[in-house]
Amino acid sequence: MKKLFQDLSKLIKDNWKAILTIVIILGILSSYSEIKKGINDGWFEYESTEETLEDIKSDKAVKIHQGSFAFCGASGAIPTGKKIIVQGKEYDEGCAICPVLDGPSISNLAMQGISGTYGQFNVSENFQTPDGTDKTVWSLFWYYDSTKLIPQFNPSTNEWELLPPVNRAFVINLDSASTSESNMFAMPGIIFDTTSSGIVLAKVYGPLNEAAVPLRKAIPVKSGMTSITAAKEGFPYPVGTPVPISQLSKDLQDKKQ
Repeated sequence: MKKLFQDLSKLIKDNWKAILTIVIILGILSSYSEIKKGINDGWFEYESTEETLEDIKSDKAVKIHQGSFAFCGASGAIPTGKKIIVQGKEYDEGCAICPVLDGPSISNLAMQGISGTYGQFNVSENFQTPDGTDKTVWSLFWYYDSTKLIPQFNPSTNEWELLPPVNRAFVINLDSASTSESNMFAMPGIIFDTTSSGIVLAKVYGPLNEAAVPLRKAIPVKSGMTSITAAKEGFPYPVGTPVPISQLSKDLQDKKQ
């Protein structure tokens, strides 16, 4: 068994870019029926898409993280009443309660800022956890389809349970919290609780109505954009981001060939 884990670790380390490409393409394809309405909307300038792809290709910003991380893709967020500065831009701050998982995830080395609640954070300076201890975690990305079970808050039972994620698209309307969004990618989290079923939870702090892509600059979202999330309908400020699906999927497929 130890040899198996060693082999898997080496496989991921040696082939992470190919794995990342496959993960993103699978995510796009599995959600296509929901998001095809918006794929030609031109959510960001093409230069931002090119920049993101170049970061993946050249290892400049994207890096595989191994170990504990907060998965916020199925969570909503609550405004803290404070501000957060992300890559030099100020936003209203939100707090998302997210389960802590263990395994591979995708990190953004270009992320840094100052949270009104957490304080300063910089992924490249503290890659494993925000403060170098096991009391904090980064909120990172990994794609899970509906065949997987991941910890999620179930409003029907008011409990955290293992449930299949439902990736969905929605049109952003900043007039309502449930149709606004939050970005928790590569944001700092503080572990604060473990449920009776053993699910570890963290409070993650990130900007409201700011997009995770591109990786190197903070860009606000606007009403009319289409965002992708696994958060249940009705959750306030669902964690997600508008992504240039059409061009991104084409470029990733061309890069893989």
